[in-house]
Amino acid sequence: MTRKIVTKSCAGLRSCVSSFDDRPGHFVAPWTYDSVSRADAVQMLAQAIQGLGGDVQKVENAVSYGYVYATWTTWPGTDDVEFFLPDGDTTVLVRSAARQQGVPDWGRNERRLEQVRLELGWEPVPILRNRRRALFFVESPWDSFGPVPPTDPDYRYDVDLDSEQ
Repeated sequence: MTRKIVTKSCAGLRSCVSSFDDRPGHFVAPWTYDSVSRADAVQMLAQAIQGLGGDVQKVENAVSYGYVYATWTTWPGTDDVEFFLPDGDTTVLVRSAARQQGVPDWGRNERRLEQVRLELGWEPVPILRNRRRALFFVESPWDSFGPVPPTDPDYRYDVDLDSEQ
């Protein structure tokens, strides 16, 4: 049986943050949880989301990963939020994106993820980024962070992380 997992970069989406997208304005650090199993962390995550007003759509505890997909409906629309917990690690990879693009989110997606993280008491993972700054001392839109993700919005769907081969 093949499972499709969606957690990816922000691709061509503007109102989106992800642990998989290293570009300024789109990157959010993954989290780490301690002293609980991955299965317990998945359940804690689902409960925290519900407690903060999210609607948990999918919870998976597969052999090789944990996954939670939730939505938040607020003005101006619905946001899709994903959490991926790989097996053998205490890391949580995150992604939050507005369904309706073209409308600025004013940092809503990043703030929501931070609320969930703080509710759980989990820590962000310190990340060292390979960056070349265009302006010597400040982060700018012209900085280089490695390869740019594809601009096709469909890139965020149909990723097979647990296929049987």
